[in-house]
Amino acid sequence: MADTARINAVVSDIVEGIRAAMFKHNVTYDEYQIAQSFLLDAFAKKDIPLLLTTFFNTTIVKIEGKMMGGSKPSLEGPYFIEDSPLIPQDGELAAREQDQGRMKALLRGRVTDLDGKPLAGATINIWHSTPDGRYSGFHDGIAPHYHRGRIITDADGRYSVRTIMPTPYQIPSDGPTGALLTAMGRHTWRPAHFHYKITALGMHTHISQAYFEGGDYVDDDCCEDVCAEHVVAEKTDDGVRIVEVDFVIPEAVTQALAA
Repeated sequence: MADTARINAVVSDIVEGIRAAMFKHNVTYDEYQIAQSFLLDAFAKKDIPLLLTTFFNTTIVKIEGKMMGGSKPSLEGPYFIEDSPLIPQDGELAAREQDQGRMKALLRGRVTDLDGKPLAGATINIWHSTPDGRYSGFHDGIAPHYHRGRIITDADGRYSVRTIMPTPYQIPSDGPTGALLTAMGRHTWRPAHFHYKITALGMHTHISQAYFEGGDYVDDDCCEDVCAEHVVAEKTDDGVRIVEVDFVIPEAVTQALAA
């Protein structure tokens, strides 16, 4: 059943926030009409999900992280696929032949609960872009088994998998969202990153990304997702980039959410 009081409170505050901004900047009727046309165009071109992700998804992520505790969550993005290939510990994500020359990466770390207890048998979905900034299963007819896979944590909650380094890429920039960012004087680039989605019995699903120290756009992500906790320090071993990330996962229902 819908919580009428909560819906009214949230929607009313959002409307009041928009009205306050309009008064603050003396928005004209012509500008209001332009904004209305922009939203109608974004809806017609099915650009609303991208628009909301770009400007508001990180806000929801931060709220959830504050409520749940544990490691800070991140954006999932639109390119997750269920049932990606199962990869053994110390295995390697499949890469296309033309991608084999990219720098190798070793992703490793540990998954624990809030008390530090290892989460054995947790499933970690890992996926990332191709070296030309595309995602398998979505772009250019790339088969969906490339650059993605599922790893099961061992008895100590550890995981280890090899792949290649991703690259920065642009979000779709030829639609209303891209036009708005350009009009604001902003760009449409995301820094290179790995995606993680972790599930375990009785635990909250944790979604995260790992970015790279010194990488392009790390300090200026168009989706404003990067935080210090998600930036991995520069470390290589025999020419392989080491991406070591530990995750602390809360239970699926916490006292904060149940209250």
